[in-house]
Amino acid sequence: MSVISFPRRIDSAPTRHRTPRQTVTTPRRQTSTRSIRFESATTTTPYRVWAKSIGVLVFALVIVAVGALENAQRQVKLHNDQTEILNLESSYAVQLGAVSNLSAPNVIASNAANLHLVEPTSVHQIAAVSVTAPLPTPTFATPVTVMPRTSR
Repeated sequence: MSVISFPRRIDSAPTRHRTPRQTVTTPRRQTSTRSIRFESATTTTPYRVWAKSIGVLVFALVIVAVGALENAQRQVKLHNDQTEILNLESSYAVQLGAVSNLSAPNVIASNAANLHLVEPTSVHQIAAVSVTAPLPTPTFATPVTVMPRTSR
């Protein structure tokens, strides 16, 4: 129930009920074939309906074809852009590798030695030894309390 209630109207006058209208049928008159042909020429013929239908269908197909062509053109442009991006990324990677190779520690050390900026601390020549010969016990600068594991 709603909060607002409107007062009801009380009419003492009787209500009128409408009766359905009765249709009057008139006899049809005979028309000649000449007037039928004239009327059919002025009204829409099935040929015109077919022509309009075909016209609408052709128009819709043209719109679909134009849309498909534009979509294909966008896809070709997207493919070309992706190829260009991949080429730029690969050339960037090559340039980055070339620059990072120039700043590698071994390259810097060899360039510094070539420019005589660094003195070599010592040069150790390792003697050639046969693979079958046993290695001697290593010597250390400080005394070692551990016994060697090799036996002679």
